[in-house]
Amino acid sequence: MTERVALSGVTETMLATLYCKALESREPSPLLADEQAERAVERIDYDFAKLKIDRSTAIATAIRALYLDRWAGEALDEHPDAVVLHLGCGLDTRSDRLSPGPGLTWYDVDYPEVIEIRRRLFSERPGHHQVAASVTDPAWLAGVPADRPAVIVAEGLVQYLAKEQIAELFTRLVTHFPSGAVMFDAWNSLAMRSGSRQKAIKASGAKLGGFGINDPRIIETLVPGLRFDAEQTFLDVPEMVNFSKAGQTAFKMMNHVPALRNMGRLLRYRF
Repeated sequence: MTERVALSGVTETMLATLYCKALESREPSPLLADEQAERAVERIDYDFAKLKIDRSTAIATAIRALYLDRWAGEALDEHPDAVVLHLGCGLDTRSDRLSPGPGLTWYDVDYPEVIEIRRRLFSERPGHHQVAASVTDPAWLAGVPADRPAVIVAEGLVQYLAKEQIAELFTRLVTHFPSGAVMFDAWNSLAMRSGSRQKAIKASGAKLGGFGINDPRIIETLVPGLRFDAEQTFLDVPEMVNFSKAGQTAFKMMNHVPALRNMGRLLRYRF
């Protein structure tokens, strides 16, 4: 049975992310084996062609998810009883890819229309909760346990938030939990200026938040108690061999220019 979706703006961009992961997962030797994404794309009644997703975009999206999965998995190894917040979860199936143990509690948080689609596409497992709310709404956090460490993951979210929204959201999280790790993908100022020209963003009409993170430590000044822990750039990771030869050459050149190298990277903080 197919599922019709009617989304626009930032919520529609999640379909591009899902499609990228499904496309890459169909490769003979996928970076990100995501059968749930493949099945979801097959069921959704939507013209994915309008997003103009190419092979390079699919690879880049898979690499981003792969490294976030690794960081999240490492954090869960440290705290198998953690509370996981998957902020702006979209239609991602990270909980299935990580297969967390029974001791933790997982919360997928996104707009009500997104959670409604998730509930139609994916079955819930014990300890897994769907929160139908904007991540910037302070009310939903009251229903989340505050007595355990937190593992907080945000993929494809922060670039759509304004500086004040980022500060307020992360401050609420840091004050709610006793300790934890926060990890997300971030764009610098150059990426923010050019990002609106990305095909999927143009097709959806989504609006970027405008706050480019050039220095990861700026988040420490916005959110007292949050400590910068690690970053991961992508232009020199082993998985780059999956791109075309021309793409690999271009990325090697970009890697020597800090503003280009840091257009998109993962950042991790602890508190």
